[in-house]
Amino acid sequence: MIIKGRGYCCSKSGVKVSKPTIDDQKRYRKLDTRTGCLACIYFNADKEGKNWEVTKFVEEHNHPLASENDKHLLRSQRSISNAQASLLKNMTGVGIRTTDAYNFLVDEVGGVENVGFSKTDAYNFVQRERKALIDSGDAMSLSNILRERKSEDNMFSYDIQTDEMNRLISFFWIDGRSKIDYDCFGAVIIFDTTYRLNKYNLACAPFIAVNHHMQNVFVGGAFIATETIESFCWVFETFLRFVGGKQPITIFTDQDQAMAVSIERVFSNTRHRLCQWHISKKAPSKVPAFNHDRCIRSLFYNCMSKCDSEVEFENSWSDMIRRGNLGENRWLQDLFKVRMKWSTAFNKERLDLGILSTQRSESANNVLHGCSKATSSLVECYLGLDKLTSSWRRSEHEEDFRCKHGSVTLKYSDCLLLKKVSKIYTRKCYSLFEQSFMDGAVGVCIVEESRLTDERILYVLQHSDIANNVKQWFVSFHPTNYDADCSCRGFQTRGILCKHILRVYNHKNVTQLPEKYILRRFTVSAKKDVYRFKTASQDDFDSNLVFRSHMMRFTYDLTRRVEDCKIAREYVLSAMNDIAKKSDEILEHDEKVKNGLFPDNQTDKGNVRDPPAMRRKGRSNNRPKSHWEKPTQRKSKKLVFK
Repeated sequence: MIIKGRGYCCSKSGVKVSKPTIDDQKRYRKLDTRTGCLACIYFNADKEGKNWEVTKFVEEHNHPLASENDKHLLRSQRSISNAQASLLKNMTGVGIRTTDAYNFLVDEVGGVENVGFSKTDAYNFVQRERKALIDSGDAMSLSNILRERKSEDNMFSYDIQTDEMNRLISFFWIDGRSKIDYDCFGAVIIFDTTYRLNKYNLACAPFIAVNHHMQNVFVGGAFIATETIESFCWVFETFLRFVGGKQPITIFTDQDQAMAVSIERVFSNTRHRLCQWHISKKAPSKVPAFNHDRCIRSLFYNCMSKCDSEVEFENSWSDMIRRGNLGENRWLQDLFKVRMKWSTAFNKERLDLGILSTQRSESANNVLHGCSKATSSLVECYLGLDKLTSSWRRSEHEEDFRCKHGSVTLKYSDCLLLKKVSKIYTRKCYSLFEQSFMDGAVGVCIVEESRLTDERILYVLQHSDIANNVKQWFVSFHPTNYDADCSCRGFQTRGILCKHILRVYNHKNVTQLPEKYILRRFTVSAKKDVYRFKTASQDDFDSNLVFRSHMMRFTYDLTRRVEDCKIAREYVLSAMNDIAKKSDEILEHDEKVKNGLFPDNQTDKGNVRDPPAMRRKGRSNNRPKSHWEKPTQRKSKKLVFK
């Protein structure tokens, strides 16, 4: 058997011989690299491939051959290896520019001649990978990814909102880990929609909470096309539906009227707080007196976060209005009407963890800014936010490891109270507790002590600042059970005892912190056995949705804890089988049993179409001009005198 082969000149695919020409529609025409060179070789080989016979050989070329230093420019010599492809994909996936990723590879191998492909090849590869993600359409590809995530994680939930033409206008998702995090840390939520960086101009709306290490926690996310009351109501209602109807205690947002109305409708039991950072940023432009009068500016900031009572707020606000003659300022008038939403003086009974702004959510948006751009698809934006969530969870896992396998260095090594608290709180929360203890021990003094009728003791504490301004607080203390209450309401808002109560504890030599003042959300075991405290006899379990949600979270959390131990897995499986058998026996005698699985929360939208393209603010409707259409200024010739 004879095997025939042939070879042709590389000019058919690799030699550049023609120059680019300008076209009316395109900036450059495609380079023509074919020269019609007849150089070739024909050969025959036997079946074993040992004997080769050249039957035809044409040696002459009609073009110059590529030199040794230029062979890496030939198309036949360029290819991207699997390792290089993986590196390019990972680097561009985390927001690194393609040109920077290519330059990194060039530096690694010692020059462009050794990397094996050109920068254009790198750009083409990255573009092909991005198109592969949305091969079936951007919206449909996203729907397929969400459906796949649902099949992998039974607690994963999502919903898609479409218009009358079945075009995607909003979507929301939350996974099982986020549901558990919300149950543990969802008392305070930050919601922000300032980030719009995708090809459809959809607003990214993440729900951010704060965990026991004071780190950001992702507890749900959405993309919405329009920031209207209907859109926000859909997002909030979907969020509540997937978390079992549990409303947060406090939610922080920016000053958006549609968002405020939606929160009032959906989160009826939640305190809505406005971001103080946005307010303070607008203040100098709305009130010019802030720019030159330090006293007025100081009074305004006191009203924002330094007043301990509503009376103190009213006095400071009146003093500011009087000093600056600001009674006719419309912006301040409108701001005063919503003072319940931005001043800490009116929120002393609601937990807010000391948060004053939405910058935690905006920090997530800043990270996303590096992962996507104005031409990014919905799939790329979703995957970018998913990677950000994974990085946050890795940071939490690392901090959990440090807390379990390390001890905190105490500043007061002889204090028994601090020693015991350091074994309960996480490292970050203990540092906050210790700082409050130090501030109370150093900066606050007890000036009066009196006994009340119910065996409680009333302490008057005061503090003087650099300007000799004296401020007083009142602490009611019970010497038997160590119950204490402070006029600053620091524990009610931050969840950690204030410096005034700790000053009294130090004064009375209290060595054991009462259990009622240790919130589980700040402890090392905040997420451990979070679902064991509920029993089936509770009224909350009368709802099938609440019971199902609770059981799914319980089994999900248990599975994550035992999956790395073979003995624990076998025990759990055996116990679950016993429970299933016993449940079947009970259900056989129950007439109310319903056959089949519980229905899913998602509805099939069919073939979802891409969102409508939306023009961003500030962009012209005119077609952008190319480089060749833009007018160029002629350089004036300089006269040279000899």
